[in-house]
Amino acid sequence: MVSQMILHYYDVGCKSKDDDLGVHTLKVGERFDFSFHQNFWGDTHFYCNFTWGPKHNDFDVFYKGKSPCRFKFFKSDIFCYWLMKDSGIYFARTKTPNPSPNNFRFVYPWL
Repeated sequence: MVSQMILHYYDVGCKSKDDDLGVHTLKVGERFDFSFHQNFWGDTHFYCNFTWGPKHNDFDVFYKGKSPCRFKFFKSDIFCYWLMKDSGIYFARTKTPNPSPNNFRFVYPWL
């Protein structure tokens, strides 16, 4: 997750059924990274809450059938990126780290 916002800080908190990754306060341009392996049943589920001043949103960042970051089969070396901007939340899925700006597409507005 990367921040490109005018305000200086935003908070992101991510959880699964088994793991609470905590709330991280990030400065513009900072990243919060985490990695995991899908479980055998393919129902690994991570969701995150994003707060930026009065704006917020929370959604599934990885879950079968509900998230842009999902896979039908076990795969390795797939990278999912969430980009926070003034205009909303953007997503990119790539086979290599460090996606280009052209890889991102708008997925969620701020609430």
